[in-house]
Amino acid sequence: MNGIIDYAGLFPPARLRMDDAVREFARYESSEDRDLLGRFILPVSQLPEFAAAAHSFIGDRRDRWRLSTLVSPGKDADREAIAQFSHKHATVGRGFVIDAIEMPVASAAEIDWAVRSFGQDFAIFLEPTDAENAAPLLAVIAKSGAKAKLRTGGVVASAIPSATTVMQFIDACASLSLPFKATAGLHHALRGDYPLTYEADAPRGTMFGYLNIFLVAAFHRAGLPESALFDLLEENESSSITFDESGAWWRGNLADESHLTATRKTLAVSFGSCSFTEPVDEARSMNLI
Repeated sequence: MNGIIDYAGLFPPARLRMDDAVREFARYESSEDRDLLGRFILPVSQLPEFAAAAHSFIGDRRDRWRLSTLVSPGKDADREAIAQFSHKHATVGRGFVIDAIEMPVASAAEIDWAVRSFGQDFAIFLEPTDAENAAPLLAVIAKSGAKAKLRTGGVVASAIPSATTVMQFIDACASLSLPFKATAGLHHALRGDYPLTYEADAPRGTMFGYLNIFLVAAFHRAGLPESALFDLLEENESSSITFDESGAWWRGNLADESHLTATRKTLAVSFGSCSFTEPVDEARSMNLI
């Protein structure tokens, strides 16, 4: 689970102010659970605000915070803003570095623009806007050398994709040897009915768990049949999943250590969450950490 959680505190349902999000990231980065922390996610338009807020937390530190920046398709101004920011803060030990780009895509032309614009300098995560019919674009993304992005939820129930859509996405990525990250609605370890926001009277929805997503990817690599993978994607019983020195067990099936390691390196690489404490606390409650 090293580096598995990309922190998205600026985004709903948390919607923190920049200074609060940066302060929280700094707290997590110095906590006992820091090994689980990945990148800080932010829109390109907020890069200057981030730099101002992060300045007091950086000091002379040599290990830099990694940033993932959201850009718009075909917007050259976004590319230029990232180039200027990276040049300004390129000094070794400055404290932070953009090393990933995230962008929605609706066409092969947009994929081509992203790869030409950001080249080999960044990890590029491209999100097909039509998740239900993503296979053709995923094939193009795989050929481009970029990575994919899957949206698994939102603040309204209608934003949560069907299990069939998620399964098809993971299956396509596995077949294409295409790494992907997941985002939205993955605060919890396992699938279940949860509030969609933090308001007291928040609507509820059946959300995916991050373990469902990552274990489906791992067991896909281990050769579990599709019907069983679908059941795993909808698994909501924590007692059905255990980890030991052999790997991950689910209802008598094993994804061994090699499957888990390869999955994190080459298939399911991270997930974005506006909360760091919720997924970490649930991992601890299941004795994963």
